[in-house]
Amino acid sequence: MANIFAILTAVVLAISGFLAFKNQGGDTEGTGYRGWIVKRQNMQGTLADAQGRLKKLQDTLEQTQTTLTERNAENETKTAENATQKEKNEQLKAEVAALEAEGTAKTAEADEKEDSIKEFGDVEQVVAELKQLTSDLSQIELDITQGEANRADLEAQLAGVEASLADVRERISWRVSGESNPKAETRIRSVYATLGFVTLAGGDDLGIVKNSTLEVVRDDAVIANLKVTTVESKSAAADIVPDSVVDGESVQVGDTVRSAQKAAPAPEPAAVPELNPEPLDADPLAEPEPEPEPAQADEADPFG
Repeated sequence: MANIFAILTAVVLAISGFLAFKNQGGDTEGTGYRGWIVKRQNMQGTLADAQGRLKKLQDTLEQTQTTLTERNAENETKTAENATQKEKNEQLKAEVAALEAEGTAKTAEADEKEDSIKEFGDVEQVVAELKQLTSDLSQIELDITQGEANRADLEAQLAGVEASLADVRERISWRVSGESNPKAETRIRSVYATLGFVTLAGGDDLGIVKNSTLEVVRDDAVIANLKVTTVESKSAAADIVPDSVVDGESVQVGDTVRSAQKAAPAPEPAAVPELNPEPLDADPLAEPEPEPEPAQADEADPFG
């Protein structure tokens, strides 16, 4: 009898040990408390990655805003320099006009005094003054040419700054709207069908924006849609939108990817001309009625 109780006790202990071992679980995620520990660790790792990507995007936005502020300041500086240079050029032109007028006056004065040159004997002095005036005019024209060149250089720099500002504003507008560059086009670099995502051969350099929708095009036909999940400088990753793949097709390496195309607005209906509501009183084919003759005055003067 004691042996039977001992055997039953051993069996119960073995079963208890087996159940305890099963409850511990293995390294499989979600199985037993070890599995739940593994799952929690994986979720913590995923959260840390997401926080890192968020920090990177915030840093990128701050850098973009700083660049925009610097470009605006540089634009204002270049505009002020351009205005100052234009004012100097106008002053130089006024001086040239004054000197030309003075030269004309000197020439006229020399012509008037041509008959009395011998009497006054100042020919050499007049010639020296004219030479000096010509030299001054040449120097002023050279200054004007240099000023025009400086202004052209400032205008070229201003155009470059404005182009950079336009590019920055455009990229910011894409990110704010959550839509990629409408002209963006790239190709699929790799496909992970079992995981439901692909990688692209272009990224921020093409204006691709996270969370935007892209189209997979083959033979000028859209065969699937993608949702951008990660964007790097020259690459990106996107999930294949469920139920968007055309029946009988599959996303493949090398397929063309472009921004989602917006449907063109429907044309407005043509305006219908209003009909004349007034009825026609007269028959257009009938002969016109004769106008009444004017009343003739009495031949006799009523005051006679």
